[in-house]
Amino acid sequence: MVQVVALCDVDSNALGTAGKRHPDAKTFADYRRMFEAMGNNIDAVIISTPDHTHAPASIMAMEMNKPVYCQKPLTHHVSEVRAVRKMAADRNLVTQMG
Repeated sequence: MVQVVALCDVDSNALGTAGKRHPDAKTFADYRRMFEAMGNNIDAVIISTPDHTHAPASIMAMEMNKPVYCQKPLTHHVSEVRAVRKMAADRNLVTQMG
């Protein structure tokens, strides 16, 4: 069973719609604030942000030892791919891109 505990979107309309579907989830407009506030309550993270934030959000989640499912593209630069791969390997985290 999946329990959605937090939602994040800069689009307040989309966040409102998602919030209605998951009324018990806390909502945020900034994923960094969400991770700060909810990090201990999150078991895994799904990244579906604008493309340029995929790598930073994934790395931040993995720094908190969270498994990550990230929409593609995973990154924009080879250096980001290497950082994501190293973080996942070093922390033995399950990751997936789809």
